[in-house]
Amino acid sequence: MEPDNFSHTFSKLTKRAGLGHWHPHELRHSGASLMLAQVTPLHVVSEILGHTSTAITKDAHGHLLVNDKRAAAEVFGA
Repeated sequence: MEPDNFSHTFSKLTKRAGLGHWHPHELRHSGASLMLAQVTPLHVVSEILGHTSTAITKDAHGHLLVNDKRAAAEVFGA
């Protein structure tokens, strides 16, 4: 299947499922977000995504790391 055909088919299926318009790249972003939410180390997520440095991963998903810091602080009553 050609990439454009896959994107088109994927988008049609997500709309039909009531999920709205999704692009296949959003699966990659969601996967990274889920890994970080499960406290997978940043360098591991970066390697899985094929990023050349953790800075790229942090730039794209850094907002999740801030939320993790807040949650950790709440656990310790800070």
